Amino acid sequence: MRIAICGLGHVGIVTAAGLLRDGHTVIGMDSDGAVCDVVKSGLSPFREPEVGEIIAAGHSEGRLSIADGLSEIAEADVAFICVGTRGLPDGRLDLSDLQAASQTLGEAVRLRPAELPPILLVFRSTMVPGSMSTAVIPTLRAAAGETPGQCYNVAYQPEFMREGCALADYFAPARIVIGEQSPGTAGKLKDLYANINAPIVTTSLETAELIKFADNSFHALKVCFANEMGRLAVSSGVGASELLQLFCMDTKLNLSAAYLRPGGAFGGPCLAKDVLALAQHMKTSGISAPIIDHIIPSNQAHTDFLISEIKRRTPLRSRILLVGLSFKANTDDVRQSPLADLAQRLLTDGYDLAVYDSDLVASDGKLQLAPWLAKIVLQQIQANDTWDLVVIGKRQPSAIKMLNSSIPVLNIDRL
Repeated sequence: MRIAICGLGHVGIVTAAGLLRDGHTVIGMDSDGAVCDVVKSGLSPFREPEVGEIIAAGHSEGRLSIADGLSEIAEADVAFICVGTRGLPDGRLDLSDLQAASQTLGEAVRLRPAELPPILLVFRSTMVPGSMSTAVIPTLRAAAGETPGQCYNVAYQPEFMREGCALADYFAPARIVIGEQSPGTAGKLKDLYANINAPIVTTSLETAELIKFADNSFHALKVCFANEMGRLAVSSGVGASELLQLFCMDTKLNLSAAYLRPGGAFGGPCLAKDVLALAQHMKTSGISAPIIDHIIPSNQAHTDFLISEIKRRTPLRSRILLVGLSFKANTDDVRQSPLADLAQRLLTDGYDLAVYDSDLVASDGKLQLAPWLAKIVLQQIQANDTWDLVVIGKRQPSAIKMLNSSIPVLNIDRL
């Protein structure tokens, strides 16, 4: 294919190298004339393993060039937009270069020969969710004089390439994520990656925008968590590396997908107690531990969020059935249960609340309950029961099947 790349920074030049290695023709474009001159001479503007050699080979074979005008961009099959979005002092991203690139690409679309199929514009610049819909596409539409779908289509593909091993990451990603404005528009992009052995996931523009931030935030969190544990280990006379090696040996819960499912807050007799004890121990030891200190507040903030979601769906004094009360499925233990906390807050706010939990019914768990809670726990539910809202707090398939399907449901066990 004939591929245009707008923005020849680290992401753009590595993308160019990857495409060249797969045999495609690349036309580069950058607002920095010095960068263009370097690439035009067959060199890479950045040091990155293997990239320089591929750029040189592509140049000598006549498959790499710098665009002299918009008409060359207009005739490409695909255009990648890889311009930077630097961070501003207040934390926001500066989209000015991205907006300028969108304007330029929109103008190029106007020059596209009518006999050619729509060009696919693939944005790779990091941007917060909603930026494609509220900033990029409106700029494109105004510059092109038409909406996507006729002369051009739009996709968003976040990049997950690390400096120092970027080309290796390009050819061996964990997955390729493609955000589509309209289903099916990214088919050409899938063909482009046919030689890469990785799952290709198509999703919404917003999900594709957000996954980059989810990845990087979690990576940063892992580093900081390891360092907090390391500080505690050193202070305790424990080998920090040995501690983390032991931690990493647990691939069932620690290094796995376990717990990484958005739903209810955590609870039970162990997690909160141990987190609070560790936070207090680190405080008395004079060890700064911002992550550990904020685990409980974050958990409480999530319960606040769930309460607000319930209030958004049904007015005060509504009849609500809460399905689930113990802190997790297959137990009748209600100690430190976030669902008990949720129930108390809903009652305090004035809702007409009832609770059903098959785990409690099976074990007569009401003996463990405070009197105020025991009064609202049902022993059974019927299909003809009427509720304004059913809140699913934990997995109870048999209970859900008994409910009238017309009743609104909020599943907080899985957001």
